[in-house]
Amino acid sequence: MSQVESMRVVSEAPVPESLSELVRLDAVRLPSTGRDELKVLACQMHDVPRQESDRIRDVCADLMASKVSVGYSLRPSVKAVFFDMDATVIREESLVALAAFAGVEKAVHEITERAMAGSLDFASALRERVALLKDLDASALGELAGKLTLMPGIKALVAQCRSQGIPCFMVSGGFVELASHVAAEVGFAGYHANRFEIRNGRLTGALASEIVDARGKRDFVAATCKSLKVALEDAVAVGDGANDLQMLNLVGTAVGHQPKEVLLPHLHFANWVGDHRLLLPLLGLVG
Repeated sequence: MSQVESMRVVSEAPVPESLSELVRLDAVRLPSTGRDELKVLACQMHDVPRQESDRIRDVCADLMASKVSVGYSLRPSVKAVFFDMDATVIREESLVALAAFAGVEKAVHEITERAMAGSLDFASALRERVALLKDLDASALGELAGKLTLMPGIKALVAQCRSQGIPCFMVSGGFVELASHVAAEVGFAGYHANRFEIRNGRLTGALASEIVDARGKRDFVAATCKSLKVALEDAVAVGDGANDLQMLNLVGTAVGHQPKEVLLPHLHFANWVGDHRLLLPLLGLVG
């Protein structure tokens, strides 16, 4: 019978009965962030019979679909981590937040929701939304950048990764003018995003770069891993919407952060709690 060399299973507390019947998970101590205590359990297994690992994976898939924060990793080590920005690293959909400055928030929000659910082509949706921002004063970018709020636990997770020599990157369908501020605050090793065209201090309603869509995200992950000499199987990607699907399918561990339904069949782990510290045991950084 074939075996899985390494399998790490993580669940929020309490552990669902369907999972506890298959594997014993123990409590994990997470770094404190001053927020409510996050209770997480995990276990690390080696040389797991394929039939047993398949049962665990099937149960995790069912639980993820039921919005339980649970999942597994089949990689013994992690060498690089890639994050989407909007609704993953930050709470906001940054383009929707920026649209509020232009008085077109509702229209941009509706287009964004359709694109994230996979019902509208991302490139077309991005062009439509950016066009609605024509003539917006570019000073709004700096004003918004200072108001964006980080998801809980993201700084703790990235700091722990960095302490272990694991580089973290942000790849976004959002914009450099905002992503640069977020990347600096969190401590990412690099970032990749779209760029607004700005003339005479105002947005023109067009882009000044090639669109960073699902393919652009995938290509950035692939190129970065190649540059770092990191096998794609040893990389992790974290995202929430359809635009993240290609990069999630490219790496060894795919994590959904409060994911849209379209991502669920492709995930190893779903973080419905929203606190990124939940990933620490999944990546083998605590426990």
